[in-house]
Amino acid sequence: MTTQTVLFIAAGILLLLGCGLLWVIVRGRGRSDEKAAPPEAPAEAAIEKVEMPVAPAVVPSVPVASRPLPPPAVPKPVAAPPPPAPPPPAPAPSRAALPPLPVPDDPLSVTVIMAPRPPPPVVERVLALEPASQGEWDEGVALTLSAAQSASVATSIGLGGAPALYALGLRAGDAVALGRGDREFMRALAAAAANVSGGSRRWLDSPAVTALTATALAGLANERFLEALGDEVRELKTQLAALSPKLAALGDTRLKTLVQDLSRFAREARDNYASALGKAAFRERVDEAADRALGVWRDLVERVDAARQQLDELTKSQRFGEVQVEKALAQLRELNDLQRWQEIAARSLAAAQVLRVVMGELPAGGAADPLASAVAAVRAGVEHDLGLALRLSDCEKGARGDPYVGKGEFEANRAALRKLIARPVAELAAPAMERLEAARSAEALDPGGAPPRRLLIRTSGDTCAMRWGGVARGG
Repeated sequence: MTTQTVLFIAAGILLLLGCGLLWVIVRGRGRSDEKAAPPEAPAEAAIEKVEMPVAPAVVPSVPVASRPLPPPAVPKPVAAPPPPAPPPPAPAPSRAALPPLPVPDDPLSVTVIMAPRPPPPVVERVLALEPASQGEWDEGVALTLSAAQSASVATSIGLGGAPALYALGLRAGDAVALGRGDREFMRALAAAAANVSGGSRRWLDSPAVTALTATALAGLANERFLEALGDEVRELKTQLAALSPKLAALGDTRLKTLVQDLSRFAREARDNYASALGKAAFRERVDEAADRALGVWRDLVERVDAARQQLDELTKSQRFGEVQVEKALAQLRELNDLQRWQEIAARSLAAAQVLRVVMGELPAGGAADPLASAVAAVRAGVEHDLGLALRLSDCEKGARGDPYVGKGEFEANRAALRKLIARPVAELAAPAMERLEAARSAEALDPGGAPPRRLLIRTSGDTCAMRWGGVARGG
């Protein structure tokens, strides 16, 4: 055998050994996968057998130079096995086997019933009913009560059907605190009453005292404020609804929301004053509305003052011609529109402050009084507008147009400017001034520092009448 033949045989043997080793490795992997996979795992893919040509042992004697060597056989690629499928999750251990619940086709809505709020504790012996005379009743200030209010007070007192005349002594500020149901204040009165001998007097507990004082304050509020306040907010809503879209876009969008809130608060106070007075959340909303009204008013005052300054600068022009007349007309119209918004804001501010007084707050006074500053701002604005009208009138009279420009538009603008200059400034500001002055002079329902008073109560059957008497005895 020649050397080349021996080498060829050796290469074939090595190639066969390599294929066998590769077969053993692939087979071992498949077995390991079969052991790790669950019984449901798919069967292993078939692996093709690789057949290798075997070199013959005897080679015919052919000259080596005349026969080329055959290329070594290359094994076919072996397909890799597919990745094993993930095992299914093991079932969670269940507790006691329960029967399946039937599921309705249309699920029913679940209603959660909240436990009612427990009533506040009753404070006994808060105030004592004292006898009153007919002369004192005749001199008292009558309170207008509805049939429901009269029956409610008679039920809360529970004096029976026999006619009787009683009086309830109240110090300054007591009526508002009692009408709001201030428990700490009632406990203080009860502690003071514990040292007083009972005698033949009849003592009222906290629910009866709250009903009495709240009804008396409701009569005062309806007579002094609530009827007029309801008419005022309805008129403001009508004015806002009648504004043109252009004018509505020029104003403050917060003002419309504010007027709607004031209308709702005034209606709630008028329909059920005793309940509204006792709600701290309602009083907080009224205070928040008053703060919003003050903020809107101040913003509009700044915008109106800025429009006035532009007109002041225009009146100082060295030449007053077509351009100046047109600018003055546009700026004066804008000032007029802003002043209409300012009037609504001033009246809303006054209504909000009156509503605070209705809820038992004392009117603001001193340097921090928003109504006093609003009145001063309106007066200063009227004085400024009167002087501005005089200066604009002089400028309009001396206006000269260019000869090459048509006179039609120039004369029309001058006529419109004269009409706006001649508007009655003081009369237009009168409604806002009147509402602000009325709110500023509003008297508190239960003013502080006043002498003690007596609340007179006349019962007859299932109804009762009430009057505010004079100074209590010993006051």
